Parts: sequence; structure tokens; C-alpha cells
Amino acid sequence: MYDYVWDQETGGLLLTTSTGKYVANEIRPVFAEEIELTGLSRYFSYDPHTTGPLLWAQKNVYYDRGEKVAQCNAMQYGKPIEISCFFEGKRELIPVDIYKMVRKNEAILKALVDDTKRRIKELYDADIARCDAAYIAFSGGKDSVALLHLCHEVLPMDVPVIFSDTDMELPDTYRTWETIQKMYPQRTFICAKAHTRALENWNTFGPPSRTIRWCCSIHKSTPALIGLKTMLGKPAIRIMAFVGVRGEESFHRSFYEDANDSVKNASQMNRMPLLDWGAHELWLYTFQNNLYLNRAYRLGLPRVGCAMCPESSEKYVWLVDAAYPGLIEPYADAILHAVNKSFSNREEERAYLASQGWQARKSGTILNQTITAPVELVERGKTTFKSAFFDEARFHTWIKPLGSVVAHPDTGETKLKFPHTLDEGLPFSYRTLSGGGGVLTVQFRSEDERIAVTPLLRTMLKKVSACAGCRACEAECTHGALYFSQGTMQIDEKKCVHCQKCFTNIDNGCWRYKSMYKSELEQKNKMSGINRYNNFGLREKDANLWISTLVEMRESFFPWTDQHPLGKKMVEAASAWFQQGGLIDGRSRKPTILVDLFEKFGGDSALGWEIIWMTLSNHAALVKWFVTATKFGEAYSIDKLADMLRTDYPELSASTIKGGLAAFKDMISKSPVGGKNAMVQFESKGKTIVSVTRLIKTAHPLAVLYGLYLNAALGDQRTFTVTGLMDADNQSTYLSPLPVFGISAGAFKRICEGLHSRYPDYIATTFTHGNDEIRIFPDKFTAEDVITLALQEGSSWNRSTI
Repeated sequence: MYDYVWDQETGGLLLTTSTGKYVANEIRPVFAEEIELTGLSRYFSYDPHTTGPLLWAQKNVYYDRGEKVAQCNAMQYGKPIEISCFFEGKRELIPVDIYKMVRKNEAILKALVDDTKRRIKELYDADIARCDAAYIAFSGGKDSVALLHLCHEVLPMDVPVIFSDTDMELPDTYRTWETIQKMYPQRTFICAKAHTRALENWNTFGPPSRTIRWCCSIHKSTPALIGLKTMLGKPAIRIMAFVGVRGEESFHRSFYEDANDSVKNASQMNRMPLLDWGAHELWLYTFQNNLYLNRAYRLGLPRVGCAMCPESSEKYVWLVDAAYPGLIEPYADAILHAVNKSFSNREEERAYLASQGWQARKSGTILNQTITAPVELVERGKTTFKSAFFDEARFHTWIKPLGSVVAHPDTGETKLKFPHTLDEGLPFSYRTLSGGGGVLTVQFRSEDERIAVTPLLRTMLKKVSACAGCRACEAECTHGALYFSQGTMQIDEKKCVHCQKCFTNIDNGCWRYKSMYKSELEQKNKMSGINRYNNFGLREKDANLWISTLVEMRESFFPWTDQHPLGKKMVEAASAWFQQGGLIDGRSRKPTILVDLFEKFGGDSALGWEIIWMTLSNHAALVKWFVTATKFGEAYSIDKLADMLRTDYPELSASTIKGGLAAFKDMISKSPVGGKNAMVQFESKGKTIVSVTRLIKTAHPLAVLYGLYLNAALGDQRTFTVTGLMDADNQSTYLSPLPVFGISAGAFKRICEGLHSRYPDYIATTFTHGNDEIRIFPDKFTAEDVITLALQEGSSWNRSTI
């Protein structure tokens, strides 16, 4: 993209010959409609009938000929807007001279446009022979309008335009779709929609979130591919899609390449000719060619998307609510109906929606309706999976991608025969429970077979538990074996090649399962038990050597006796802290392998305490709250923490809050958790801690790897994105090492790449070509195995070796 400067003569932009890079805040024109809608009209005088731009804006900041003149603050759903102005009196606005601005930029803009058209033709010619068809994606936004205008002049007329109607579009987007079709009568226009309404899916799947964006797959990419299959009359297709993605839109997209195959979908090749365009260049092209502009931009929306999007900003929601009264209410009601929170009045409901907490969920933790993993019992080579969510019809459908089911003609015994093998098959049985659900029993013939097959069975059983026929799997099938019939997914065994892309190419195996999954462990360690520590924190300093005592006493640490070196109340508190910190097994209270680490490297082992802090942040309700409620580097008085706890958990008594914080302070002052270079710094007056500050910690890479495997167990996940791991919410299923230790995205990527280089069997990374994925292997290894790595390598490793 080219850089730009403000042009005083026209009040617009002037492109320069220097090139720019990704910028966090796109520039956009401001029209009279937005000035009126936001209330900025009180501070400016202008002709309200002016059709051209009057100002420019970056996010909430407004500029007049490069001068910062106003800012909108606190734009939250259901709340009045706050406006700050940076001038005296009332300012007269002179419209931007669009025509002169365009003329002054013609030379540079022409070079950009010519280069883009050439690239569109190159992308099409290079790969169209590998495809069944190509199409131009249309969303109704400025990017897609410009993309269509450019592609129309270069691509053949038989390349259609597809609008994926999510059923959540803005009214002006539908008007744009109707209008744009009349402008290009030579082309075919296709409107693709999911077979179920959006709100129905919000109730079926739970509201989407930033890390659970089932909506994009089910309501955008999947309908487009299925629509093309229908149009071409082919059960399986390979498609080239021209999409209006730009690298400037986000940090993540700034690393994309303009040609990506099978990134979003196995059947689709994405081509992004606008990738290097900046918003300023796009606006110039729009004005130059008098392109149709979605009215939503004139009302102030920085982008055109769904009415209620998990990726939307607070400003976006405010503007949608103001511009289209009542439009987001059904989605707001769906959120409130879905979450397991109670509200006293409408103000509390709006406050929750404005906080955007629903956008950050990583599982079904906060939902009323959830799905749990099957109970899995391994005994003498036989593994039993039992769940109330199993459905027999779905079982007989989704076992087919694994292999062929054969039944003995005499005994009726069923076996799963794997493809490309002469093996007689794996014996199994499935039975339906009288109260609902079912039981799958598999008789493995060796431990190696159990280890190899169990991960596939677990993924398959997610679909058995949750499949709602969203058809995302059908879009992933490149062989046409999957199809939707009579309200359910069906599999043509003659076409199925057992590639299992319908398992592996869907996030967590099944979108609905990922969205509604809730670990049974989340029922434990509720906030109401934060005073169970008897005012004692987890100790290991000076004479308070709890962990060293555990190392020495092992199994005899519990139960307390008169000969115990610690007091009875201390032992009771240690039982709670040790369980939540991963030092003892929750049921047997026997020491875990983490105790071996402390035995080998001492009770003050930095790695050991980082592992404890990581574990406490996920299993100790008080620590998890502290990590999510506080900011790094900001001091919080103990009274402030008490007020925050009281606000977040009004049901807690004063004594419970006081006891919990007393134990927390005790741990900070009497263990390696607290200190200058530890996880938490504290300030004391005498013997009393008066404030605490969470510190950014340079965590050992093995502590990071341990954290990922801990997250995998809690979230039933195998793949992560850096973006998803950055979220920190007390309602999240898990907290990743990033918010726990304050690791930046860049540093985290470097740590993961180092871990992959040293431990490729434990972790794989994909950070190139626009990808953002970390994959670990919890079916082979556990968090405890990561501790074993540390024990096995002994003194040969340190923080600088990875």
C-alpha cells in the first residue's frame, strides 16, 4: 500500500510514493449522517444535505484537514455517548473536494489499479485449470464492491458473484445487494444461505464468540460452496474464490499472501488481490469510480458485517443499535437466554451485553445448555465410552469415515474394518441407554492399537454427541461422500475414501461440540470456597517450607497427626492448595510427579513455581479471578481487591472475602509467587501487605508447554491460535500462559517455535502464510509428561536453551 498525507487544499488525502505497512487504525470518511447520528452536530455547522465527506476519522477520533477536532468516548450498548471536542465555539465544516482530491491522486492510483488488474488475471489464469469454477465473493461492504468492479473488467463473464446471506445482515446491505445486481446485468448473481435461520442456530450452538466463530463457517463459506455444487450439479468441487480481504484490516491478516489454498476450506482456493490495499486507497478508488456505497458507512459504521458479531467493537454495536433500532434485540435476547447468569433488571442485562463478556467465551462454560465429554473407562484392553448425549443414528453415520462396519453372519458380532488393510477388524458394540444416550464398547487387541485408534474414536464421538446437520463437514468433503437428507447428515460409503477431513478440518471435530463443550472439572473449586484455606497461603519461604515438607514426608503428609511438623489448620489448608496447584492427586492425596521436580531441584525451583502458578490460575477460583480481574503493572490495594470481589460476586459474605484475601496475601509474602522478580509484587507496611501488583514473568518454555497441555485437557482441544489464547476471562474454560505470565504474542510465537524445534513430538507450529496455529498431541502426552521432560533432561537445560 502507498502511504498518504493530509491535503489542506482539498481537505482530503494525498498518496505519496513511499509505501506503508500494516496500520492499526484505518482512515475513513465521515458523512453528515454520522455527524447527526452521534450528536457531533452540536459542535459543528455544515450543510446537512452535503453528500460528500465532511471529516475523516480513525476509530473514535475525528480529523478536519489533519487536525484532531473531536473524539467519541464510552460508546457502549444502551448508554449515552460521551463527546470530547478540541476547539472553542462551533466549528464550520467545509466539505472535502472529492473531485480535486481524486485528480491529484490519479497517477499513483492508476499504477495501483493497473497492477491489481494484472494480478487478478494472473491469479485466475494460473489456477483455473485446476478448478471446477471460480466466483467473486460479495458481502455488501466497500471492499467487495471495489473488488467486483475490478474483477468485472478482467474476469470472464461466466464467473458469478456470490453473496453469502448470513441472515444477520444490516438492512442497508440487503439494499446494496439488490442495487448492485442491476449494475452488472451481464453477470450471474447467486445468493447463498444456510438451510437454518441464524437465530435458530444461535439457540442450537450457543452465541458465537471470537474463538468459536461457527457462524462464519455455517453461514458464509459453507452455503457458498454448497450453492455452487448445486449450480454445477456436482457432489464434489474445487473452487477459486476472489475475496476482498485486505492486510490492513488486522495484524493477523497483514501476514497473508494473496493466494491461499485450502486454508479456510478444503474445497476452496482463496485469491485476495486487494491484500496490499490500504483503506485510504480503497476510498479514493470508490470516489474515483463513483462506486455504490452501502449507506451503513454514511451512518458511521467502520465496516459492514452482521448485526451482532463477536468480533465487533463496542462502537459498532452502539452504531448498529442507533442506526437500526431494534435490529440487535433478538440477538441480545438470545445471548441473555443462553448464558447461565441471572439479572435483576434491564440495566444489568444491558451492562452485561455492553461488557462484551459473551464474545470472549472459549467453550460452553457460561451457557445454560452444555455438552460434556463421554465417560471413558479402560479395563483389560477394553475401552467403554458412555454419554447421555450419544445418538444411535448419528453413531451409525459418523463411524463410516473410520472404516467399514461388518457383522458376523452367525453371531452378529460387529467389527470396524479399517481401509487399506487385510485385518479382520476391530470388535465393538453399541447399545442405547433406556434413559437416553448410549454406550460404545471397543475391544482393543493391543495397547498400541488402543493408543492409535482412541483419538479417532474421541473425535468421532464428538459428532455422535453434537451433530446438528450444519453441513460444514459436507463442504469439507472433496469426494462428495457427505450429503444432507431428511434433516440429517448422510454418508455415501461408495464415495467415502476415509480421508477423515470431515473430522480433522473442522475445529475440534464438530462446531457445535466446540461451542457447547464444558469440562466436568469446571464444577469444582467454586468461588464460594475461597475461605477454605484457614487464612493460610501456599507457603515455601523461611521456616514455612510446606513443599519441602511434602517432598520429605510424601504419602505420610496426610492425614495430620500430633507428630506432624505443621499445625492441623496448616495441613487442612495445604490439602486445598496442593490439589489446586497440582502437587497432590485430588482423590488419593498422593504426591504427583511435580513433587519429584521439587525434590530434584529444590523447593524454590523457579520452573516448579511457574508450573504451580499456571495450575492455580486454572484450578484455584481465587487465583483465576485475580489473573483475569487485574492488569499487569498496576498496583491494587487490598481494599480495592475486596471491592472488586464484592462487585463481581455479590453473593460472597464479607468474612468469605476477607478470609480468601488473607490466604492470598499469605501466599504472596511466604512463597516464591511473591517478590520482585516473581509473579506478584507486594508492598507492605510493617507486616501488613497493603497492595499487590501483577508482574510480567519471563516463564520457562517448559512451563509454557505445560500450560498448553493443561489447557488441552481442560478445553478438550488439540489446536490453538495465538489470538484465541490471548483472551482472559474468569468464565473461560482455561487460562493460557499468555495472560497468566503476560507473554506477548511475538514472544509466545518464538517460544513455541523453539519448543517445536526441541520437542517436535510434543508441539507443532504454523505461523507462516497467514496461518496462526499451534498443535499439540494430548492423545500421546499429558501435562505430567512435560514435567517428566524436565526431570529427564536434568541440569542440561535452562531458560536460554530453547
